[in-house]
Amino acid sequence: MTSHPRIVGRRFVALLVSAAMLSASARLTAQTPVADSALTLWQQRNSALATSAFAATWQTTPSDFRRTWDAALESERSALAQYRDRLTASQFDEELLRLRLRHAWGRVLWPYFHWRESDATDVVRDVGLDSLIGTLPLDDDRWWALPEHGELRGALVHEHARTLRARRPALHSGDAQWLRAEFAAALELFRSESAQRRVTTALLLTHLDDNNERGVDSVYAQWVALRPDSATRQRVDSLIAAHHAARAGHAVDTYRRIDDVPLELHILRPTAGDTSGMRPAMLWFHGGSGTSGSWSHSPGIVRELRRLGLIVVSVEYRTSSRFDAGPIEPADDARAAFEYVQRNAARLRIDPTRIGVAGFSSGAGIALWLGTRGHSVHALDTDVAPTERRYPAAVITSGVCVDPAGPKEDGYFRKRVSARAPVRLFSPIDLIAAGQPRTLMIHAAKDEYCDFTDAERFSVMSAAVGNDVRFVPVPNATHFFGFYDRSGQAIMRSAIEDALVQWGWLHRQ
Repeated sequence: MTSHPRIVGRRFVALLVSAAMLSASARLTAQTPVADSALTLWQQRNSALATSAFAATWQTTPSDFRRTWDAALESERSALAQYRDRLTASQFDEELLRLRLRHAWGRVLWPYFHWRESDATDVVRDVGLDSLIGTLPLDDDRWWALPEHGELRGALVHEHARTLRARRPALHSGDAQWLRAEFAAALELFRSESAQRRVTTALLLTHLDDNNERGVDSVYAQWVALRPDSATRQRVDSLIAAHHAARAGHAVDTYRRIDDVPLELHILRPTAGDTSGMRPAMLWFHGGSGTSGSWSHSPGIVRELRRLGLIVVSVEYRTSSRFDAGPIEPADDARAAFEYVQRNAARLRIDPTRIGVAGFSSGAGIALWLGTRGHSVHALDTDVAPTERRYPAAVITSGVCVDPAGPKEDGYFRKRVSARAPVRLFSPIDLIAAGQPRTLMIHAAKDEYCDFTDAERFSVMSAAVGNDVRFVPVPNATHFFGFYDRSGQAIMRSAIEDALVQWGWLHRQ
């Protein structure tokens, strides 16, 4: 097997690290009081089964991984044995189970993780996994509160859903494809109605939090049939109602249909200045790593653009969670959405000469792709000269990955794109050419997902061919600064206003 001289995809590892951090937090809040120093010391050590150790195995062979990961479990068991006399019997048994659950979690996830990040052409099934899982108390209510139990349940459901998708063509069309597949997986994996109810409730709540209500009706009746308690049902129903309510008060257009599922544009009028006349507009692309997200998710840019008198057209595009989409599908949705807005500018009361694109994180990548590839070029077209492309009037990005095919980013991107098209067609830094639109790039100096130096390098390279690019660093900030960092938000608002003034889209009083 050939190995790449690179680090593992940062966005994928970040998801694993986030899960581990949440589990650690939950464990510390649930454990015996801190005064129990032996238990505290044990739980705060550097574990051989830690996420970082798991992530480091991406380029090994399946047999090497099994040997390494099984050895890590034995090492942890030996380390725990040294605490036997300092822990109660119940504490010792619980910590031993946690090790076994964590080990099984790695065994479940690794085949797909290895395929995603390496040169492997297929997902190699772990033939011993079923026997291993059979030794664990998955249906025993006593252990459901353990974070490691939750991690393993989630991994099992997701990977079994992947198997079901391979077997059932119906799960490859329509909305909420992964939610439907995971529901089916949960009903097959867990025997008791109580376990099925708890797992499907978690799936439903996560989907509603990470996406919106679209497609939830496909599983709602199944969930109700599992008899959730009234408080839980009220919580789910209130989330669905809140998503429905968010749609009220503004125009909603369908710009295309996929598998008879309408993809929508939410036309959000300005909140200040001329709120009814012909106005400049920005298409908004939400973040979510291409996996999840909703048209209503925003780190404050949408609110600021509307306050400054712009129309924001928030774009619903295909994501992995809802449509099993890779990078190509949302890019083509973005192109189609822009063309739709341009064709309907008069009806939407949009100035057709001032239609830009903006986005956060993966949505920023889509916006910058439109700003370098052009909205008039089909996503899969090759060898289209920059002079033949039509571009948005302007681009605003926050936290953009400019080199998604590069060595610092996700192997998944390369896997999904290269199967259908040259990867360079979807990498903004490879598409830089003279004549591209004015661009404002706002980037956190400590962005842990999208490389700061790469983004800065993009701005230098684009400016070098004559493009108008403003690069605004946000000191001491991380990727999600727009959601919570007040000083970073102030820098962002000021940068947007200054850019709009410079572009002639806004006149200061």
